[in-house]
Amino acid sequence: MNIWVEWFRQNEIKTETWAQMKEQVKWKPPKPTEIQRRFFDKHEDAVEYAKRMNDRGFHASIKRDGAGA
Repeated sequence: MNIWVEWFRQNEIKTETWAQMKEQVKWKPPKPTEIQRRFFDKHEDAVEYAKRMNDRGFHASIKRDGAGA
């Protein structure tokens, strides 16, 4: 099984300071060229790395494929 972390810089979202919003903020996915990846042998290492990247202001998520036992 392959385990990897994908991360990209979060876009700054401008929000109004009003008590009510007319519409919800829309999610804009990043371009594929903006997504970075790092592979890991252990899930625990991937969790720790993803947390560090989130703390640095990136959006990080752990991915895995179904290969292997």
